[in-house]
Amino acid sequence: MLVLAATEMELAPLREHLRDAREIRGPWDAVTLGSLGRVRVALTTSGLGKANAAACLAATTLALGPRAAIQVGIGGAYLGSFLSNGMVAAASEELQLDLGLRREDGALDGLDALGFAATPARDGRPARFNLVPTHAGLQLVLAERLGLPLLRFATLDAITAGVDRGAALQRAHDVSVESMEGAAAAQVADRLGLPFAEVRGVSNLVGERDKGLWDIRSAVHASCRAVRALLEGWHEHPTTQAMSGSAVPGESW
Repeated sequence: MLVLAATEMELAPLREHLRDAREIRGPWDAVTLGSLGRVRVALTTSGLGKANAAACLAATTLALGPRAAIQVGIGGAYLGSFLSNGMVAAASEELQLDLGLRREDGALDGLDALGFAATPARDGRPARFNLVPTHAGLQLVLAERLGLPLLRFATLDAITAGVDRGAALQRAHDVSVESMEGAAAAQVADRLGLPFAEVRGVSNLVGERDKGLWDIRSAVHASCRAVRALLEGWHEHPTTQAMSGSAVPGESW
């Protein structure tokens, strides 16, 4: 299992629980190999932003050949999502909120308005525009086993400033959690046919710039607890029991 985060801080609580941990030189950044429960795990950081997330996931997947990938980290909750600091949610799908046509009033028409797909159809997978689903089986496990809400996440190059602006995005696109990486990782995983899940802890309200009202520590620990519970119970759910072997050819590790 490949677990990636934008920063080391967002992986630290998981790293503390790895058994037989060892570090190797990865194709993008260092990779820590170890075990959680009966699952072999590879932890790595991508750096901030969509380009880093996409490149890290693609390079590390092609090198290691994991059976699935999980993105873990923190995110902002949009006003109207009914999420608060310290809560955890999983992405049912990711929405890319930078690609498309930006109208004069600031509203976004997606790539379908331009007639271009972000990724074309391939190997039975449909063309993707701005919206990319996560893996349905992993969604089921996250909801049934961990009780996480499955919500639409949004990804932007720059985080949203202003609570009112965040509320407007939530109303326009029915989004709940904002990050700077998720849609890129989801898009790459979808293209590679790699089962992908995204789990984020809420650190702040989207648009709230007073860091005194953020709770990054609780968000980090809550998201890592959820991913740890998923991995330690991996062999206990029929959906994940069936996910054996590498999804993408790569080196044996």
